[in-house]
This record gives sequence, C-alpha cells and structure tokens, in this order.
Amino acid sequence: MPFCTQCGTGVDPAAAFCHNCGAPQPRYGQPFTDLLEGLSDRTAAILCYIPVFGVIPAIIFLASQKYRKNLRVRFNAFQALYLFVVWLIVSSAAPTLLFSGFPGWGAEHLLLGLLKVALFVCWIYLLVKAVQQEQVRLPVIGDLAARSTTEQL
Repeated sequence: MPFCTQCGTGVDPAAAFCHNCGAPQPRYGQPFTDLLEGLSDRTAAILCYIPVFGVIPAIIFLASQKYRKNLRVRFNAFQALYLFVVWLIVSSAAPTLLFSGFPGWGAEHLLLGLLKVALFVCWIYLLVKAVQQEQVRLPVIGDLAARSTTEQL
C-alpha cells in the first residue's frame, strides 16, 4: 500500500489525492493494457510458423482477445498447431506404434526421416509465405484449420 507524500497516511494506489490531508499523489506508471497491442497481423502469422516453437505463440494468439475475430491470424495459428500435431505424431508416436518390432535402421527409419524433413520444409515454406503476407492452405491441415477458425467464432 502506498503512503501519502505529504502526511504519510496510507492511501489507495488509484487515489489522486490523500483522503487525510488532500495532497496530490504521484502516478506510478501506466496501467497494463495488452501485451499484444503493438503486434501486427503479419508478425503474428510469422510467429506462428516458427518451426516447433511457433506452437507457443499460436496458442497465445488463439487465446487472446485481440485476435478473437481476426480470421487470418486464427487460421494461421490453427494451421500451425495442426502441423505441430503432425510433427509430434511423426517424431514420437509413429516410430513406437508402427515400427516397434523392426530392429535396426531399415527403410522404415528412412521413411520417418523423410517425413520429418518434408514437415520441416513445409514449416519453412509457410514461414516464407507469411513474411510475404500470402496465405497458404495445406491440403488436409488447411481444411481443418479453416473449419476450426469458423467454428470458434
């Protein structure tokens, strides 16, 4: 609790004047408005497509009030999330579920490696298109993202 600069009485943090002596009280900075206030739609789309780590800003943008009605940013965030889910399936679940009985580095490991490279290249492609302010809709993931964008309104 702040104290009056004149008489030392405890004052409310939002009070402009002391209730005891009437002395004006200093303002302590600006109130917090919004973390995403100065962020453009283009920057938000770019942040969504940072490989692997873009899922964090995507979730933040989907949860924020600022982008609640912004279809373009929401589409990019959903598409980035779904691409991340595919990445998780290919890197974690697919090797355990599909190829658990096959020892060694055979064709199945080469296939998973190629899928990971293809997903990474897809992320980079989407990142470049977001920088150019073009919206790309991936075949299956893009359809899911478009449906999720319209359903959430």
